[in-house]
Amino acid sequence: MAEARAARLPLRAMSTIALLVALALTLGVTWAVHLAVHDQERRLLKERTSEVALVLTQAIDAIPASLQQQGAVLAATSGSVDAYVQAASNTLVNSPTTFAWLRPGPGGGFHVIAAEGDEMRTGETVTDARVATLTTALGTKSLVPTPVLGSQRLLGFAMGLGTAPSGTVLYRQSMLGPAVSPPRGAGTAPFSELETAVYASSSPQPSQILVSTTRHLPLEGSVQRELLPVGVGHWSLAVAARSPLVGTLTANAQWLTLAAGIVGSLLLASFVEVSARRRDAMLDLYRAEHQVAETLQRSLLPTLPTLPGLQLAARYLAGGTGQQVGGDWFDVFPLPKDCVGVVVGDVIGHDVSAASAMAQIRALLRGYAVDGDPPNSVVTRLDRVVDALQLTQLVTVFYGVLGPAAPDGSRWLHYTNAGHVPPVVRDAAGNVSSLTGTDSIVIGAPIDVAHAQSGVQLSAGTTLALFTDGLVEVPGGSLTDGLHDLEQSVNALGDSDVEHICDELISSAERRRLRDDVALLVIRLTPTAAAVSDPGSELAGRNVNQR
Repeated sequence: MAEARAARLPLRAMSTIALLVALALTLGVTWAVHLAVHDQERRLLKERTSEVALVLTQAIDAIPASLQQQGAVLAATSGSVDAYVQAASNTLVNSPTTFAWLRPGPGGGFHVIAAEGDEMRTGETVTDARVATLTTALGTKSLVPTPVLGSQRLLGFAMGLGTAPSGTVLYRQSMLGPAVSPPRGAGTAPFSELETAVYASSSPQPSQILVSTTRHLPLEGSVQRELLPVGVGHWSLAVAARSPLVGTLTANAQWLTLAAGIVGSLLLASFVEVSARRRDAMLDLYRAEHQVAETLQRSLLPTLPTLPGLQLAARYLAGGTGQQVGGDWFDVFPLPKDCVGVVVGDVIGHDVSAASAMAQIRALLRGYAVDGDPPNSVVTRLDRVVDALQLTQLVTVFYGVLGPAAPDGSRWLHYTNAGHVPPVVRDAAGNVSSLTGTDSIVIGAPIDVAHAQSGVQLSAGTTLALFTDGLVEVPGGSLTDGLHDLEQSVNALGDSDVEHICDELISSAERRRLRDDVALLVIRLTPTAAAVSDPGSELAGRNVNQR
């Protein structure tokens, strides 16, 4: 069901863009291939047309030869009719052609002096459309063709003689017949690949069609045209390819390119879409695991108790994404004789093992502290157990005990710091400092050491901020600078509510890229009616180091 729902989801913007870009590239390449193929086809057709034109021109150039030969006979025999007839008869061997010798008639038209063939007779007078061609021939030595004439499609060629007898025109006439036929050798090169049509005019007029290799006229598609010189006039040649001259595969290259491009575009879009959905699914899973991990982390953190004379607030901020369960924690718990234990610690690592070790160490510390033993004793015993049981590699801990409140609300704080960042203290007068003086090595280090202890009296109105190093670590900056900035922030917040102080400090941390989790505990001493003050208790005096 989930896969079916995913299949119905619309394409993501990235997939749509990839598809459109790929299709645009496909169209561009397809058009380029089309132009290249079209240009090659046009070039080949032009070459084939030139070959056909050369063959036809050679055939046309042979037409005047017979008329020139007959004219030479007339010139040599001083106009002998018998000599002309003999010469024309020799030319007519196995040829359906008529030859005639004509002169202008006294009443118009042209009189046939002699003729050889079936279409003209000696003594007849030509008065039809051929007169114009014969008249033109009188004034030129070049070949003068007639248009296609009549239903039998007659085609003639006239040539005037420049020597005696003057005023003479030699004429050759062929009957093409009512049906249009292909030229000789139409089944051989260069005609075999082409559809060819020849017109007895300078433009492709249907009535002037001479020969054609196809009945489907006019030619359609890509047609190459060329003019053929015929004496004083021109014939029109039209040529089209029967099949692609570049070859069927090359001719279809544009469609093959388009099909391949469309398939490739769809595959690319599908790949991008599948990758995007997998990435989103992994991110969703990543976020879900992170949420579960953070929930687990928070479940391991205590609920702050309500204690007289103290305002308490705490925050936890996960520094990583995904399953980044950290070992940071804070704790506040009541102790005998109205004392209060305060803890902040950090097990090295960002995984389930670190969180598991943190939970065990937190429980052990509470167990050792429950009888109200001094902080250095509790931390030392914790160090030995962590090392003996190999609960974790390294852990930093700040553990302090707030003594019972004096009538003015002040309290003694006795503490031990095992490699942890020092807490920040702001007194009621606005003086800010860090609690130092008992720094020792971290718990779990391969060194047997008894941890030191120190004490300080805190007046009512004092704010104590305990935190892990993630709050003061700045990418590219030093830890000292981070502590200094935190002191300034605590001082600027002044007597603000402890919840507001937590929110502001966490907000400033969230604005930068966190490299570690953050645990923050803010405590403010308030005036109380609690009655006892015992600065000489077994937790020992002011600013005194013990071992």
